[in-house]
Parts: sequence; structure tokens; C-alpha cells
Amino acid sequence: MDLLNWDFFRKTYDKLAENSRLYLFVIVALVIVILSQQWMIFTMKTKTTLVPPYLDKAVNIGYATASAGYYESWGLYVAELVGNLTPGDATYVANSLGKLFDANDFAIVKGKVLATAAAERGDQANFFFQAKRTIWQAANKTVFVYGLLSQINNLGQTVSKVHYTFSMAVHIEGGRPVLDNFNAYQGGPHTIKWTMAQEKDKGAK
Repeated sequence: MDLLNWDFFRKTYDKLAENSRLYLFVIVALVIVILSQQWMIFTMKTKTTLVPPYLDKAVNIGYATASAGYYESWGLYVAELVGNLTPGDATYVANSLGKLFDANDFAIVKGKVLATAAAERGDQANFFFQAKRTIWQAANKTVFVYGLLSQINNLGQTVSKVHYTFSMAVHIEGGRPVLDNFNAYQGGPHTIKWTMAQEKDKGAK
């Protein structure tokens, strides 16, 4: 008679091994769920603290990317600040932009803001910008804000009114918007499509 029931021990061992694999699978699944929840909480904190002005619709905001409306809102905010500049608020506007632009571009933008304020002071006139359209060009992460720029004298009379565009690149670093490559010019947006059309016209001549 076999004193040790090897068949019994083998079945018990196989059952324990099967249970161990099941427990391991459950533990791995729980770790994945916990890590996913932690990541969601982290990105949700970013969403609640980075809401630009003029944002009037739902957008998706993540740690490194966002939907088009988010980028356009930041572009509109900058265009409204610079386009409605007065000599008295030039310093405030410059400091506000310093929180958005990277260090290299901020020096350029600040110079433009202060130069514009000095020109307004000399002409005794202020600028008024009325935005008409915003465009997000995802290919090179650029926002265009197109509208009408009016120059108004100290009597409240409109001296000039031109079509005008503000453009800037916008990207997200660590959940924070960073702007650069700021530009402002008379006329419509110089999008990729516009640039290609210009090159085509030059080639046809």
C-alpha cells in the first residue's frame, strides 16, 4: 500500500498553482487600474487650472495637447490685449504676456508693445481691434486672429481702419500653454494655404 497519495498531492499542487496565477492576474489588473486613476486625477488638475479667457465652449485639455478651441482662445486673448493697447496700460500688457511667452520671444514682444505705445502717445491716438475670425493651423501649431484694426484719435474719431492679423505659435509644456513666434501684420492670415498660393502666383509670372 502506498503510504503517500502522490495523485492527491499533485492535484493539490496544480490547484494552488492555478490559484496563484489567478491572484497574480488580479493584482496586476488592480495596479493598472490604480495607475490609470492616478494619471486621470493628475491631468484633471491641469484641466481645472488652465482655462484661457474667451473660452465659451467645451474643449479637451491634457498634459501635452488640447483641442483647437483651447489654442484659439489663447490667441484671441493675446490679440485683444495687444490690439486694444493704450499708452497707459502698456506695462500691464507686457507683463501679462510675459506669463505666456517663452523668455526669448517675450523680449521681442515686449519691445513691440512698448514701441506701439510710444507711437500712440506721439500720435495722440489709440488702437481698437475687433476680431472677426480665429484659425488654428495644427500643422505648425499656429493660431491666426483676423479682424479690423482701427486707429482712433483723442476726439473719438476713427483716423484709419485696416484688415489686420495677429499670429503666434502655441504649444503645451507640462500642462501649461507656451507661446512664441508672435507676429502682427496688415491683411489676411498668412496660412500655409495662403503661402502656397503666393508661391504658385510667383511661379506663374
